Amino acid sequence: MSIQALDGQGLKQMILAGAALLEANVAHLNALNVFPVPDGDTGTNMSLTLSAVVRELSALDDQAGTDVVSAAVARGSLRGARGNSGVILSQLFRGFSKAMTDKAMMDAAHFASAVQSGVEMAYKAVMKPKEGTILTVARAMADTAKRAARSGLDVLGVLDAMLEQGQITLDKTPDMLPVLKQAGVVDAGGKGLLLIYTGFRYSILGQPLPEGAAVEKQREIEVESTANEVAEFKSLADIKFGYCTEFFVVRLKEGVGEAQQDDLRDKLGAIGDSIVVVGDPEMIKVHVHTNNPGQALQYALELGELGPVKIENMREQHREIMRKQGRPVDEDAAPAAQEKEVALVSVSVGEGIGSIFNDLGVDRLIEGGQSMNPSIEDIARAVEETNAKTVFVLPNNSNIILAAQQVKDILPDRRVEVIPSKSIPQGISAILAFNLDSSVEENVERMTDALASAHCAQITYAVRDTENGEFTIKKDDILGLFDSQIQIVGNDVDTVVKDLLAKCIGDCEIVTGFYGEDVSEQAAGALRDALEEQFPDCDIEMHFGGQPLYHYIFSVE
Repeated sequence: MSIQALDGQGLKQMILAGAALLEANVAHLNALNVFPVPDGDTGTNMSLTLSAVVRELSALDDQAGTDVVSAAVARGSLRGARGNSGVILSQLFRGFSKAMTDKAMMDAAHFASAVQSGVEMAYKAVMKPKEGTILTVARAMADTAKRAARSGLDVLGVLDAMLEQGQITLDKTPDMLPVLKQAGVVDAGGKGLLLIYTGFRYSILGQPLPEGAAVEKQREIEVESTANEVAEFKSLADIKFGYCTEFFVVRLKEGVGEAQQDDLRDKLGAIGDSIVVVGDPEMIKVHVHTNNPGQALQYALELGELGPVKIENMREQHREIMRKQGRPVDEDAAPAAQEKEVALVSVSVGEGIGSIFNDLGVDRLIEGGQSMNPSIEDIARAVEETNAKTVFVLPNNSNIILAAQQVKDILPDRRVEVIPSKSIPQGISAILAFNLDSSVEENVERMTDALASAHCAQITYAVRDTENGEFTIKKDDILGLFDSQIQIVGNDVDTVVKDLLAKCIGDCEIVTGFYGEDVSEQAAGALRDALEEQFPDCDIEMHFGGQPLYHYIFSVE
């Protein structure tokens, strides 16, 4: 079977098949986590990133060329990218799209060049790329694609060569990263990428995907995303603009370009906030919070026809949330928002930790963490909602930093400073170092310097049997981690806490604990008393964190 070239519809079906095959294997990819803690989310992050791609592709007509399809893939993946694996995947697609500009058809040479361009873009996005990861697998496949295309192979031949080399390289990843060998797994991101390209092959051959991998299957996160937006409001008075309005403008009128998109953005700014306007020569995607969705749609009709439209009444959603929680509904009108010079945005997990961030002056919280990383679009929306000229973003998780850094490209009219906090304690320490009277540059330096003094101790449980360094770990064992490294393994939470702090706190003077959603106030108080007795020279504090998965998080300073 010879496949000399593919049109846009062929490329679209390839992407859909790759997304479906990866979705069917999310649980397997999550299980490849090198640590046995309950945060193995590589599969989830890659799948949710591709779900955003699928939504973008659904707006295209069947006549779209491979250049238009690849641009939609890049756009969707960038907006929806979650976690390091999702961001790297989005950069692979972004480079792919760049190489496919003005190419309505894709032959083997185009395919190989686009894959190579994607790898180059992805490596640039990662400050210190590690070998033995998705990047290594992607580069090996790209190098093979280039050689295969030069040898005269068709698109299918190039893809087959890529898959063969990809599997060889994936199998070698444990030899490149000791943590993979120790855990007895291959790299989850590399495996996910291989699954996507395997889906491509099924599509090219016209073969059905393995059972359980339906092309139409998507994760329903659109409405969930809106619900998350509503959950950020403390009362109806906080909701200045009541309708979350999302739509596509398709079949753009002649002459519509970036200037017209900027004009649309300005018009929407006069009637709402939380504005996102992104597009290409074929379509525009819009998100806005407004009290007049009809006016927003009228502005859009000046540029083209309306595609899919979704309007959610956030006030009614808020009332429903309050009713479910048995809380009274405050019907007071919201005060007008004013532009600020500086604002703080922080990723948070748990009701108690969120309250602490709010008390420290954080303007917007983004719900996320180990088991669910926020997307680039989630972070960008929070930045927009601050209505500030300069926004400091605290990811508070090493797997969210890369996504946060991409927001600068999406919101060029805002100054976005990402403080690379890797934990909740580091985020709190950075906020405490923030000084409203200092310059942006001084605050970046102060907040970044503060990260080094905040260590993080975490107590969680093992989700599977494994070997990790000197430890033989069994499922449901209690794990004590210090700065992300497993230090103590046991079967009693309090004992692991005491042993972990005894081993790791050294000369630290302040230990602040945050107890999780499954820990009672009485149990946390008893542990605090025991720690005060064990460490008389330390100032021990204990607060409700409400975080899932982790029994305790400790800030050690």
